[in-house]
Amino acid sequence: MMRFESGLADEVAQSTAGPHDEPWLNFLDATQPHTQPAIEYVLGHPDLKERIGGRILDLAAGTCWLTARLSRLDKVEGVAALHLSRRFLRSVGERMIRRFEGDDNKITFAVSSFNRVPFPSTEFDCVFLVAAIRHSLTPIKTLMEAHRLLRPGGVLFVVESPNPVIGLESARTEAIRLSRETGIIEICYTRREYEYMLRQAGFDDVRCYPVDTVTRGVLRQAGRMLLRTLGLEDAFRPPTYVFVATR
Repeated sequence: MMRFESGLADEVAQSTAGPHDEPWLNFLDATQPHTQPAIEYVLGHPDLKERIGGRILDLAAGTCWLTARLSRLDKVEGVAALHLSRRFLRSVGERMIRRFEGDDNKITFAVSSFNRVPFPSTEFDCVFLVAAIRHSLTPIKTLMEAHRLLRPGGVLFVVESPNPVIGLESARTEAIRLSRETGIIEICYTRREYEYMLRQAGFDDVRCYPVDTVTRGVLRQAGRMLLRTLGLEDAFRPPTYVFVATR
């Protein structure tokens, strides 16, 4: 929280090279290149897009680009963006909402951690957790909080890029190093572990959708399809997934 409140996080974004005049867009390109394509995949999916509407919570909203994108949808009544830092929401969040042409009349801010959300139970029709679970020290508790906030029949959308099973130990060693050096929690999970945590949190209906649109080139796409056909994709090179969990 103090990194965002003090402006230290902004300094990190400003030091990230990239083509954009907005530092946080360069940071997102460098650290979360698949999140925006994943959301566009959801919004273009014939079944998933129909499940987005009503009251929405952008849990761990970060820069609020997703808040802005969702607020533009006709079926969305309102979007609450939750983040640890009020200063960050009021500076970077508001700036990015303008950049992504968000509907200010639909957007509200909330300041808290994603384990203690200041809203009553069954408040929301949809909850989004985008590239956030890997930063939680208590991921099942975070997912249980999302479950509490959803109305019966409501949907949790989780976007994550799981780690391959092969090489998981070395990836976790590197994640520990990064966590200690930066103070930002980084934890590695496989696809099956994400599904397991969602079910532990109370979601019985959990489905996952691979975002193949981010795989570039015919040869890479062919290689991915071959691994998937052989049942080896998650072992060697898992895609970015959208996990869809229904309360």
